Amino acid sequence: MRLKTYEYIGLLIGLFIALEPSYIHPDEHFQTLEPILQWWSGYKGTIAWEFLPENASRSVTILKLYYTPMLWLNDYIFHLKPVGLLYLYRIQNYLLYTVIASLFLEFCEVSITHKTKAKFFIRTSYVTWVFQSHTFSNSLETILLLLLLFVCQYCIYEVRSGKSPSFITSFWIGALISIGIFNRMTFPAFLVLPLLSVFYHCFISHWLPLAFSVISASVVSAIIIFFDTKAYNPVNGEWIIAPWNNLVYNMNVDNIAQHGLHPRYTHLLVNLPLLCGPVLILLLSKRYILKLPALSALSGVLILSLFKHQELRFLVPIVPAICASINLESFDTFIQGEVILTIWFIFNIVMGLLLGVFHQAGIISLISQFSSHDIPVHVWWKTYSPPTWIYANYNLTVSTTNFVDNIEYVENVNWNVTSNHVVDLKGSDVELLNETLTNFIKFTDSIQLILPNTVMEQLEPLRKEWNFTVDRETSQHSDLDHIDFPRWKTMKPGLKLLNVSHIIS
Repeated sequence: MRLKTYEYIGLLIGLFIALEPSYIHPDEHFQTLEPILQWWSGYKGTIAWEFLPENASRSVTILKLYYTPMLWLNDYIFHLKPVGLLYLYRIQNYLLYTVIASLFLEFCEVSITHKTKAKFFIRTSYVTWVFQSHTFSNSLETILLLLLLFVCQYCIYEVRSGKSPSFITSFWIGALISIGIFNRMTFPAFLVLPLLSVFYHCFISHWLPLAFSVISASVVSAIIIFFDTKAYNPVNGEWIIAPWNNLVYNMNVDNIAQHGLHPRYTHLLVNLPLLCGPVLILLLSKRYILKLPALSALSGVLILSLFKHQELRFLVPIVPAICASINLESFDTFIQGEVILTIWFIFNIVMGLLLGVFHQAGIISLISQFSSHDIPVHVWWKTYSPPTWIYANYNLTVSTTNFVDNIEYVENVNWNVTSNHVVDLKGSDVELLNETLTNFIKFTDSIQLILPNTVMEQLEPLRKEWNFTVDRETSQHSDLDHIDFPRWKTMKPGLKLLNVSHIIS
C-alpha cells in the first residue's frame, strides 16, 4: 500500500468537506463566530449565556486574537458574504491544523516509519476533516495542545543534549498553558501527566527556567484578564477571570444538567471509539506509553471522565495524540494492513459524509439566502439553533423559549416585532408551536416556519387551522435527532421553509 497516495487523497477530502455547509453542534457558532461578528460588524443576534456580562465565562480576548485577522482580510481584500467567510475560516483551521500536526509528529520520539503511518492516520481521519475544520473552541484547543507538546518535547531534547532549558522554550511553555486555559477550561486535563514528565526530565534540576515558565504564564494570564475585563466592563469593577467563572459554573450539577448528564464511562466506551474507530484495534504501544502524546491522551480521558457532562467533541484533542501512540509495529502482523486500511477508510468516509456533508447542513444553506436582507418572522422548530450571525442583520431580534419549573413557555417573545425577528423554538412540542403562530398572526400575516422533513408529520394536528406552503427546501440536511425507526417518514432527509397562513373558517 502506498500510504503517501492515500494521505494526499485524505487531504483533498478534508478540503472538500471544509467547504460543505454541515453544522455539527451549536457551540461551533455560538462560542466563536457569533460573538466575534457581533463585536466586529455590529450584527444583532444570539448571545450565548457564556458571554453575558453576569456570567463572563469565555475569554473574548482569545477570540479576537484568533479570529480578527481573517475578518480584517475579508473586509479589505476578499469581501466575502458571511457563508463565504465561514468557509474561509474552515480552510484556515484545516490547513493550520494539518501543518501543526506534521510539526508535532516530527519531534515525537518515534521511528520514521511510525511517524509516516501516524501522519497517514491523522490526515485520513474524519475528525481532521470535520471537527478540525469547524470553528469549535475544541479545534483551537487541539492546535494549542499540539504546539505545547511540541515545545515540551523540544525542552526535553535541550536537557538531554546537556543544556539547560532555554528561556524562549520556558516562555512558550508558560504562555501556551495560559492561552490554552483561557481558550477552554478543559485544557489542563490534557496536560497533567505530560507536564509531570516534563518537570521530571527538565525542571526538577533547573529551577530558574521553571520559574520563568511560571512568570510567563502569570504575565500572559494577567494581560488576558485585563483585556477581558475591559471587554465585559463589569458594573461592580471586579476582574474577569473567564476560565474560573466557567469552572465554577460547571462544578454545579444543576447547571450542567441543563446541557446533559452522562455516565462517567461515556468518554471511554462511547466517545473514544466514535472518534478513533478501528484504529483502536492497534491499541496503545508499550513502547510509547510513557511518551508525551500517550500521556496527554491518557490524562485527557481519565480527567474528563470525572465530569458528568461528556460530549464527543471534548475528546477531539487526543485524536492526533493517539495516532502518534498506537502500536504500529503490529500494523502488518496483528491484522493484515489491507484489512485495517479498508475498515479505516470505510469508517471515516461514512462519518465524514454524515457529519461533514449532510448533518444539519440545510440550516446554513437556508440562512445564507437571507444574508443582508430584511426578513419576516422566522420560526425555527426542531432544528439546531440558527447561527444568526449569517443573517448579517443589524436590526435582528432573536427570541427563544423559557422554562419555569421544567415547563417550556414562550413568555419572553415580543409578538409586536413582526420583521427581522428570529424565534428559536428548539425542540418544543407542537402545542407551543401552535401558540407561537397564534400569537404572531394577531400582528402579521407574514410568518415563515423552518423545520426538517423528519417532523413534517407532526404538523398534521395544525392543518385544520393553518395552511403550510413550501417556499424553499433543500435535500442536503440530515436530522438525526427525530428519527423514529422503522417509520420512513421520520428518516427522510431535507429541510423546508414554509409560508404560514391562517385558515379563516
